Amino acid sequence: MAKVRFEPNELVLAELSPSRRAAFFPIVELVLITGLIWMAIGLIDGHLAGEAVKLLGYEPHPLTKAGELTRDDTLISLVWGRRALLVLWAILAWRRCIRHLIYRQRSRMVLTDQRLITATGHLRSHIAQVPLAHIVDARQRGQEVSVYVAGTRMPVVLRQVPHAKKFTKLLRAEIGQY
Repeated sequence: MAKVRFEPNELVLAELSPSRRAAFFPIVELVLITGLIWMAIGLIDGHLAGEAVKLLGYEPHPLTKAGELTRDDTLISLVWGRRALLVLWAILAWRRCIRHLIYRQRSRMVLTDQRLITATGHLRSHIAQVPLAHIVDARQRGQEVSVYVAGTRMPVVLRQVPHAKKFTKLLRAEIGQY
């Protein structure tokens, strides 16, 4: 968090990033996506190898060359289907899993004796700072902490906060609410 400057007398009470348990489901999803896509690629490769042996009498070393060697439309479409599955796998892995894991590790929540600072963790990380004098209340439900700020209709919701109960208790103690 190089963009945030702390005052010399400002005391950092808590610095948190999302818990590692929050990474469980994206990892399971990545394993599932990888397994399904690569099983489909294996089926295509098996069919491609069988057709290449029938037409050529041997299995070409890069299996994707079978379409070029035979000029058979079926083999060419299988090769392009395999390539499309590889591209689909890369896109799904990035969009559903890897991106979230990277951004989750970069997000931060910092509570000082003067303000609450949150950083989103995205490529262009958005940093929000709320002075403790403007915080009216803080409530915790599961791993979510809702911070109610004076002058706003909706609370600021911090998701996947590790030790959310302790963090809420500390925040309430700092704003003078017990």
